[in-house]
Amino acid sequence: MEILQLAGSLGVGAFLGLIIFLMYRSDRKSSESRLTKLLQEDQKSREENTKALSELTSLLNRMNGRIA
Repeated sequence: MEILQLAGSLGVGAFLGLIIFLMYRSDRKSSESRLTKLLQEDQKSREENTKALSELTSLLNRMNGRIA
């Protein structure tokens, strides 16, 4: 009921603009949340890969008789 009163006082264009803005804002927040999670997972993966690569390099250097 309050939405109808708001629509009547603002006009149809302003009401539709408000609805579109609220939908955009909601979508934007969820997109940012997904992006943040994706970036955290990517950082963790990079750290694990860097560690594995360092260990592999050390192992290969030891196998070849070189000092790292």
